Amino acid sequence: MSYYKRLKRDLLDAAAAGIITPEQAGRAWDKAYSSRTFASFKAAHWIGAAAGLFIALGASLIIASNWDKIGAIAKMAAFLLAFAGVAEAAQRLDDKPAAAIPLETLWFFMPVLGIGLYAQIFQLSGDPVKPYLAWAVLSAPLAVLSRRPLAAYLVSLLLFIVLYWGTLSGGNMLSLTLLRGAVERLPQAWHCALALAVLGGGVWLYPGKKLGLPLGAAVAWTALLLFNRTALHLRSEGLVLLAVMSLAVLWLAWGDRDDGERPALPLLAWTAAVYTMTFFWHYRANEYYGGTPDTAAGAAVAWCAFAGALASVALKKQPLLPGGKTEDTLARALLAASVLCAFFLFGATEVHAKAMAVIANLILAAFGAGCILAGAKTSDEKLINRGIAVITLTAVTRFFDLFGGLLKSGLAFIVTGLAFAALAYFVNRGRKALIEAVKK
Repeated sequence: MSYYKRLKRDLLDAAAAGIITPEQAGRAWDKAYSSRTFASFKAAHWIGAAAGLFIALGASLIIASNWDKIGAIAKMAAFLLAFAGVAEAAQRLDDKPAAAIPLETLWFFMPVLGIGLYAQIFQLSGDPVKPYLAWAVLSAPLAVLSRRPLAAYLVSLLLFIVLYWGTLSGGNMLSLTLLRGAVERLPQAWHCALALAVLGGGVWLYPGKKLGLPLGAAVAWTALLLFNRTALHLRSEGLVLLAVMSLAVLWLAWGDRDDGERPALPLLAWTAAVYTMTFFWHYRANEYYGGTPDTAAGAAVAWCAFAGALASVALKKQPLLPGGKTEDTLARALLAASVLCAFFLFGATEVHAKAMAVIANLILAAFGAGCILAGAKTSDEKLINRGIAVITLTAVTRFFDLFGGLLKSGLAFIVTGLAFAALAYFVNRGRKALIEAVKK
């Protein structure tokens, strides 16, 4: 059950019990639900946004049909006047959504028309990223001034798309890929500065007080830079794992949600990263990486992420497990252990990798048990289900690791299937017993 459904149920129960009045319950619900993404958008608002898009397309077609009859200066002057007029009208009618939303949508898309118009008139070509950055810059005032979140979402999304595309491809002002030649060379320093500025703009313009999704986008972007042939490229197993686990912990530590719930995506990312470490039981030396040295910048990012992750674990209350001091201590220990496991891969042998896999399994088992105990303590069914799911997935995966080679006959598959059926039955019974105990 989602946070808002539980909140509505709890408010209705409180009103039915006479703790609060139905009117108070309704006002509390409206206040909480209004902070939800796009909650203030009604069907008429979405229709208005579509109206703005169709007006922009229609104006483009009309201009295109009379293109040869209009002079170059007149074309640009008319566009600038129209752009200024739309922006002014959107601000003046800001308190009237039926008019403001189509105008804001038109404002957002008009820079694309203007940039295309300017390039066609003066026969320009060159950097493919520059027009999109100009589009974002011209639309940024809309994201800042509008009282609705739609424009901020659009501009922030545009900046992140340009960031990913520009930095991971070559031949543009954002490119961070290694320059090929007789010797691979790093991109210019101002490329890095501009990329960080675009990243900062995307995070700053993203609506809402929490950093969950934009921080996740920044974490994913950093990881892609580490994995690809860029200025942050890493090749050694230890540094790659150290960077990935540190970034996952940083996202989990700082990716709080507006509604007070535990951050779902960061928690899933951390759990998946630890789960991946359990497969290093099959590690073979020099099988995954090797050869090309790490870039100095990439190594610096990995160590900085490591230091930031440990500092976050030590200084910030962790969202991994709810409850009291015991749960918080367990959460800190699990997060720190997940990051420190990466050191097993520095100069790793197969013995070191297997030891790391065993510790990763223990981390998952402890996390699952902690979820079950914390769920029972806080009456949280979702947390109990999560703990059982983590333990079950870990146990089933390890079964195939240890005994998968024995599944060579039909009888063995049948026996395994029956064993899994029995496991599912008893796990489900245990889950229901725990949930019923929580409800009492």
